[in-house]
Parts: sequence; C-alpha cells; structure tokens
Amino acid sequence: MATVITIQPSSAGTSSPYPQNYHSPPDHLRRRTQTASTPLSPSPVSVHSTLARAPGRDGASCDACLRRKSRCAMNEMVNKCYSCDFHRQDCTFTLSGEAPSKKRKLDDSAQEQVESAKRPSTVQSAVSVPDDAARSHPISNMIRPGFFNQSTQHIGLTTELEPALLDYLPLDEYGECTVSTSRVRRCADDGTFMRVVDAVPVGDSQAVSLDAIESLVAPYGATLIEKFFDHVHPSFPILVEEAFRQSYRERRGLSPLLLAAVYVLTLKFVDVGTASQTVRRPDAARLESTAMKLLMDSFPFPSVSTIQAGLLLTQKSTLATASLNGQLVTAGFELGLHQDCSDWRMETWEKGLRKRLAWALYMQDKWSALVHGRPSHIFAFNWTVKDLVEQDFSDAFASGTDSSHNEADVGHGPLLFCHMVALTTILSDILDRFYTLHAIQEFHAAGNHRTRMILEKAKPAQIRLKDWFSNLPPSLKMESSSGELVETITDEHARNGALHLAYFATEITLHRCIVRSLSTSGTDSYLAHICRSAAKTRLISAMDFVNRLRPAHLQSFWPASARTNFSLIGSFGMLLHISAPTKEEADFYRVRLCEYRWTLSVSHKNAEFMGFALESLDNATTLGKHVPTKPGIEELMANSKPVSRLPPTVPASYDEAVMDADGHGGAGSSSVISGLASPATSASDLEEQDVMPPL
Repeated sequence: MATVITIQPSSAGTSSPYPQNYHSPPDHLRRRTQTASTPLSPSPVSVHSTLARAPGRDGASCDACLRRKSRCAMNEMVNKCYSCDFHRQDCTFTLSGEAPSKKRKLDDSAQEQVESAKRPSTVQSAVSVPDDAARSHPISNMIRPGFFNQSTQHIGLTTELEPALLDYLPLDEYGECTVSTSRVRRCADDGTFMRVVDAVPVGDSQAVSLDAIESLVAPYGATLIEKFFDHVHPSFPILVEEAFRQSYRERRGLSPLLLAAVYVLTLKFVDVGTASQTVRRPDAARLESTAMKLLMDSFPFPSVSTIQAGLLLTQKSTLATASLNGQLVTAGFELGLHQDCSDWRMETWEKGLRKRLAWALYMQDKWSALVHGRPSHIFAFNWTVKDLVEQDFSDAFASGTDSSHNEADVGHGPLLFCHMVALTTILSDILDRFYTLHAIQEFHAAGNHRTRMILEKAKPAQIRLKDWFSNLPPSLKMESSSGELVETITDEHARNGALHLAYFATEITLHRCIVRSLSTSGTDSYLAHICRSAAKTRLISAMDFVNRLRPAHLQSFWPASARTNFSLIGSFGMLLHISAPTKEEADFYRVRLCEYRWTLSVSHKNAEFMGFALESLDNATTLGKHVPTKPGIEELMANSKPVSRLPPTVPASYDEAVMDADGHGGAGSSSVISGLASPATSASDLEEQDVMPPL
C-alpha cells in the first residue's frame, strides 16, 4: 500500500492551475460537506477562514485595488496600475480621493514586484467562497488544492509509518480520517492520501503575485497564452486547457509559477519588434530567473503545478540541467505519479492528467539521461503507469470559443504525444542494454566477441524501432505516400520534425555502441564492413532529413533534447570519420560533415538552438585533427589477407536481419544491416565520389 500526504499551509498562496468551479459537485454532496465537520474530520474552510482578511494599505490605491485589498503600484507607461492593466480595466481613484500622481512608483527590484508574504494576492480575494468542490472530492485536492499552497507526498512502504496501521482507521463517509494534524484519505487499495493542515514556511519568492509575473511581459500576456496553446500545448498536452484559460480570465486558482513557465517557454513565438518606443519589451531574463526561483522554492512541498511548470521549463534547453531533472523526477515521486491510477477513486480527467504528466516526466528523464550522459532516475520495476489511451486526453484541449485549434490539431496532438512516448520506451531499453556501467563492463569482458554480443542484444531494439516507424500514421510522417516531402506544411505537420529527429537520435544511439565495438583488435573484417555499411545508411538518412527541414518545421516547438539530437548526427558522422579503415572512406565522411555543417548554418537562421550543434561539430572537428592519417585502399589491400565472402563466424541473426530489412533504405530501416537492402549502401559505395557542399 502506498501513501500520499498533501500539505496545506496557512499562507495565502495558490499552486493549482484549476478554477474552483471546475467539475463542481452535485447539490447533495454540497449539503453533506457542510454537515460533515466533526472533531475527527474538521473542515479545511473553518481552519483557514481568517485568510480572507487583508491588512491595511500603504499610500494611495485605485478603486479596484481598494476593493480587492491588494497592492497598488503604477505602471507609468500605460498610466494605470499594474493590476488594472493586467485585468484590462479602468484605473480610477474616486474612492481614495487621491490623484494618480501621488501613487508610489513600482521599483525595478524584484522585491518591489512581489506581494508581502503575509498578504493575500488578488487571486485569494475570493477565498470566502466555500471550498465545497475540494471537500466533496478530497482526492481532487492533489490536483486542485484550492486557494492554499498544497503539496502531496508519497510515503513508501519503508518509512517510519507502518502502512498496516492505516487499515484500521475509522474513515468517514468520504473515506477520510484525521491523524494528528493530517487528513488521511485512501483512494485505492494501493494508495492512501493525506492532506496536512500544518503551516509550512513560505519564502519571499512564494509571495510573487500573478500581477508581478504579468508585469514582466506586459502588454504581451494574452498573446503569449494564445501562442502557447497554438505551438506548445498541441504536442505537449500537460495542462487542462479549458481550466487554465478560465483561471487566467478570472485570475483565480492560477499558480504564478505555472504562468511564469508558460511565458518563459512561449516568448520565442512572439515578435515584440521595435515598432513602438513606448511599448516595453518583455523582461525575459527576470522572468526566467523568477520562474526558476519559484520552482526551486516549490520543490520541498511540490504540487501538480510544480510538475507542470518544471516540465515546461525543462523544455528550454538552457534550463534543462541534469540536476533539475533529478529534482523534478523526485517531485513526481512525491505525488505518486509513478503509480497506476486506473482504479483510483477520482474523476476521469484527473486520471488522464496524472497519466499525461507521468509519461511526460518519463520522457523528460530518459532524454535527459541521453543528453547529459547520466543514469536515468526511472526504472521499469518501479513504474506501473498504464499506456495512454484516447480517453486520457478527453479534457486536455478546449472545445469552446477560446480554443484556437481545430479538431484535426487536437487529434494530431495526442497521436504525436503517444508515439513520442512509445519511441522513448525504446530509447530507455537501449540505454539500459548498452549504456549502463554494468553493460559496459560486460562488453569489455567479452573481448573480441564484444561486437557479436552487442548485435545479439540489439536485435529486440531493432525490431521495435522498425515496427515503430512502420506503424506511424500518415499524419505523423514527413513524407507523402510517394516518398516526397510534404509540400504544403500545416502546423501539425511542422511539429512532426521533433518526432523524427528523436527517431534518428535513438537509432544513432544504438549504432554508436556497435561502431565503437569495432575498434577491438581481432574483429572480423567482413562483420565490421556490414556494421559500418548499416551505420552509413543511418547517417546519410539523418543528414538528409535535416537538409529537408523547412522554416515552418524549424520555427515550431522543439523539446530541449532537440539541440543535442541535432548534435548527435554530427557526432556520429565524426565517429565514422575517425574510425574509417581507409583514407577514402574517411574523406567521404569529411565531405558529408562539411555538408551537414552548411545545413546547420542555414537552419540556424530559423532555429537559434542550432548554434549548439554548430559549436559541437566545430569542437569535434578541431579534436579530429589529432587523429592519424588513414592508409589508402591500395595500401590496405596490399597488406591484408583475403577474406571469405561469408565467414562462418557471422551469427545466424545477421542473416535474419538481412531478411527483416524493409528495403527502402531511408528512415525506418532499423535493422543493423538493413542498409544492405538498399542500392545506396552496396560495398562499392565505400568508394563514392566526393560531393562538395552547396554554396
């Protein structure tokens, strides 16, 4: 049995992206809620009823801020206070009787942009509304914690709390009970949730208000929200769109951390330009630092908003560090996201959200392991989350007038997300089989048999990759049925680029291990030729894919791992270059790498993150100058002994791999030697003529 604790401090913050009236309970549940306050089951509303009161104000305030009892600070550029500008309303002073000129200006420091930690922000001004929805569906507090900072904490079976004791708790009609200062609720046989009402210390950064976040991007806030749901959400649906939009409109129940994360990730899609000198440009640096500070402060007591914001921020490559990934995964464990919630007593939309967040976290962890060369934090034996199904996306996308995308986009998004998850599970298998310390030691101990051992282990991954590519629906392919690149690139087709790049990166990750093993002395030369021919096919296909990307592809949403995935293509080419047995083959890869560098430099104009791949390739080229010159083919043939066409040492699985080859020679040919089925990878191709890069 597992346990989850939800901590509900007495501070007036908010950590949920969902409005209180979302999926409100029936009337009979409301009546039951109001009469359920007992010593064993105290009402959270009564405990925190004093939070609706706000202290007095300093200086003059506009009418709206006086009514809300919130801080009032002037935005001189628009002649309104930041709150009224944010709420898109008139800024009047009839109640205060003082002129706007007497208002205190907002200081440039971050401290002057935040609410006092002891004062509720405008979001909490409606806290007097009974928390019926949260009380009638207590487990929903893990997702919608209302007007208070809340955190859920998964308690494992080895902690000081003996799970067997919980079987004897006197539960009320909601399946809840009070234990000390905690509210305990069992949601399923394998999970128990606690809501702790003890106060939690709140740092200054946690008092940042929505107004303060909005002021950093004003006047582009509403535009950034639309851009987010146009470009990011369709392929990375980790929010509930309708609920987020409603919270944004009403300025209630929305986490400043989550709003900041949305803005950080979406700034690149808005061209602020220089048309007007009076319009302030978004303060991207301060927004990013504020978002990261809020995220760090939320980790000790994480909420669902912590996971959502963290996942969004780690899609920005400059923020996606290995340490941040570890903290984010740990926060996910705190929420119990690694558990199967199929039979938990919660609404369908909550289960869908949990599963989407879980698999998004899984993908972030696995690609972070690849990008940073660090061990993964998620293991199959502690992961019971079920596969995603269509129902898990039922509430992910808005269907009303606020929605900016059509049904085709919505259908494409879940499809893209699910296939990316499936590909990531293959990547995880490859990392476990070939890149753990144990696997590396095992290959090293195999000596001259290392390549054969690796190829045998690679067979399941080869089959899975081939099946994955073969099963891609037409809407997710880069090419039409005739094999030509789709000429009319719609928004959904533009998003496919990241999926296919991830596919090539996964194949390259597999082939890098194989090619490295060929350096062992005594490796069969014909076997080495077969493996290098297959690797060559992968490299050419990947480079051709990048060369055919159009501005629409490059300007779409790319996850943080994309910049490294582009770099891996160059790294793989450099590996084949320095390990080439002949000068002619080394020259072939040198020319290909020059072509690839030119492609990256052109693409960099539409995708700034390509600069990382360019720099990586330049650094590798500099290091490659220390590699000794290779012998020519004639010299090598003169010093080598004749080799039989098919030596008996070649394992039978290689012949099976040849039979499995799909024969198209392009993307999707995932067998180790499937390249042999393509005319482009015959033995004579090792002597291909050089092709100069376009000028």
